[in-house]
Amino acid sequence: MVNVFQSLASLICHGDAILNPKRWLAEEASDLATRIPHLDEIPHQAILPLAMLVAEGECNAAKLVHRVEIDESKAERYLEALCDFGFVEKTLGGYKSTRTGEQAFEAIGNRMVERELFEIGRRLEELKNLRRLMEATSTR
Repeated sequence: MVNVFQSLASLICHGDAILNPKRWLAEEASDLATRIPHLDEIPHQAILPLAMLVAEGECNAAKLVHRVEIDESKAERYLEALCDFGFVEKTLGGYKSTRTGEQAFEAIGNRMVERELFEIGRRLEELKNLRRLMEATSTR
């Protein structure tokens, strides 16, 4: 019974740590750095404004700060790094993604989808096993 209680406590207290896309972002970006030049030279959180630029098109820094919910100084550092390595370019209206940035975003997005599908499948099996344990212990 203690094992079931420990598993339930872990689920309640730490369930959000198991499905953690922000942590995965760093891991997937690091892994893709062998295929995408300079990806390992930008902060992994810089992928967030890159994603917004790819998805929404040209945008100014103030709008990106609001959309991505990061402070302005970080956004400026991220955008500068993205520009330095050719993922983004500065425009009259703000910034826009380059073809290289779009390719990096697509590669990371594909990896994130695959990872989440895998993790959710694994988590579903864990939860089914936990439910079976709970049912087995509650019938005693």
